[in-house]
Amino acid sequence: MKAIALFVLLATSAQSSDVTHVWGRITAVTQSGLQADQNFIADPQSAYRRGKRNITFNSATKFQGSLPQDLREGRTVDIIGIATRTGVQATRVIVYEGNRPVRMTAGAPVTATNGSTR
Repeated sequence: MKAIALFVLLATSAQSSDVTHVWGRITAVTQSGLQADQNFIADPQSAYRRGKRNITFNSATKFQGSLPQDLREGRTVDIIGIATRTGVQATRVIVYEGNRPVRMTAGAPVTATNGSTR
């Protein structure tokens, strides 16, 4: 009986979490996160969601190819996180300068959209 109750609790918890992806330009950096202009280059007539999103960080947030000190207004971010009532709790963050992660190692192969590697 306890196993069934635990299964129901876990299944309910899994359904209530809403994993989301945010890509956008940083418009503000705060002590606990940032604000991003999501899909800032999307055509207004497209189905892409546009607008400001509040992103928060915690000790479990992982930065890939970048660090928290790389967060600056105008840079682009790619975030995976859990949607909350007030924004997104980030679990993975990549900060971009131009078309590459800020701290990408020199000589690392980059795959272009056409599949070529340079």
